[in-house]
Amino acid sequence: MGPWDPAIIGPIVGAVMVFTITAGVASVMIFRPLTKQLGQLLEQMRRDRQLGAEQPDPARMAELMERLLDRLERLETRQDFTERVLESAGWKTEGAQALSEGLATERRGETGGS
Repeated sequence: MGPWDPAIIGPIVGAVMVFTITAGVASVMIFRPLTKQLGQLLEQMRRDRQLGAEQPDPARMAELMERLLDRLERLETRQDFTERVLESAGWKTEGAQALSEGLATERRGETGGS
């Protein structure tokens, strides 16, 4: 008989197995909520990073708005010029006059509804 005798090792192996299984179940019960919270935190951080990447830069948006306003002002100037040229040539009709009045009302900020 030696140190590896089944009569001696059998109870020790049984106790180690019971301890290992108990420790495994306890660690799952303890660490599962923690890992679940960690996973939710990481998911929220990923979503925040994506939203940050999708949100436009305020300085760039201001620049784009300025460019759009500049283009709109140039279009209005061209339209006014065209209307003056057509008026001087006698091409102004009632429909164009009504459209012109509607645009003038809209520029003043009034509504064109009844």
